[in-house]
Amino acid sequence: MSNADAVFQQFRTAAREQVRLPLAVEAYFSGETTPEQTRELECYLKRRIRSFLELLIREGQLTKLETIAGWLNPGLAEDGLDTAIRLKQSEAFVWLLKWKAEHCGFSDRDFTL
Repeated sequence: MSNADAVFQQFRTAAREQVRLPLAVEAYFSGETTPEQTRELECYLKRRIRSFLELLIREGQLTKLETIAGWLNPGLAEDGLDTAIRLKQSEAFVWLLKWKAEHCGFSDRDFTL
């Protein structure tokens, strides 16, 4: 059994969300899961996108954040910005700010002088 399989099995059997989420992230980004496992992990992570986003921000995982950029929408970007401010993660804040500027702009803000 490979390490990814072991982590995936731990994810499946863990009862607490605080344990499952980091295991799901580890398995998802391992690159060693089967297509079925990847689909299951992706479904799980998308249902917990805010917690997933917070975990990546907290751990400063910008490359992983870039990987899931397609999952973001303006509301999630705002939540991520708030989380980055709260956790004092300036790199994640700048990345999310850039993503928001490129993908949806700032129609909710007025920058006229």
